[in-house]
Amino acid sequence: MTTSRVLDLRELDRPFFRETIDLTRKLVEEFPGFYLHPSKQWEYPWALESAALPLNSRVLDVGCGASVLPLYLDRLGHRVIACDIDLDWDLVEQTPLPYIKADLTALPFEKAQFEAVFCISVLEHLPLDRMIPVLWELHRVLRAGGRLLLTADFYEDHWARVAYSGPGRRFPVNWNVFDRDLLEQIIFAHPGFLIANPPDLNVDWPTVKEQMLRFHGYPYTSIGLVLVKR
Repeated sequence: MTTSRVLDLRELDRPFFRETIDLTRKLVEEFPGFYLHPSKQWEYPWALESAALPLNSRVLDVGCGASVLPLYLDRLGHRVIACDIDLDWDLVEQTPLPYIKADLTALPFEKAQFEAVFCISVLEHLPLDRMIPVLWELHRVLRAGGRLLLTADFYEDHWARVAYSGPGRRFPVNWNVFDRDLLEQIIFAHPGFLIANPPDLNVDWPTVKEQMLRFHGYPYTSIGLVLVKR
């Protein structure tokens, strides 16, 4: 099911999603210090399914931090490189994977190196003026026809004041959220990528905000985009 789409919590009950979540949770237990944020329970299965990678693909996970995704990609039999500007070396050196510290606007790779690049909830944490340069850099390292699997926080209004309101805690969100206009401006209009199956952005926001607050404490949802290098 290779489609760009807005998170649907009902998909968490699909067998592929359940299996992926179970295995990623086991990896979190195996590698203490790595994490699985609630929203990643949808984003990781969505990205893995949408990537549709053959065995032994060369893949890059950018902005990975201590995410469990590179470990999962490795277990699937892919050649994985994990990359972030800020890494806990004591943590990542416990894994069998190559981790590289790098600015996402200046990746230390030759062009056309990867069949797929995973960029999971990363772009919204960058300043607006760095988003397009990062997309061009990810475009550069992808092979022709390669896929960028990108997720982002999606909300009704980019300029809204958004806060976390989980049990016993409340704090303001200090990163960007994408709305329809910002998606179109930064991602959909990018000349280097074709969006596979453009998503339906019509969201029942009152219902979705209530659902997502219960699910992970934030009112926004996630969107998954499959971007194919032209």
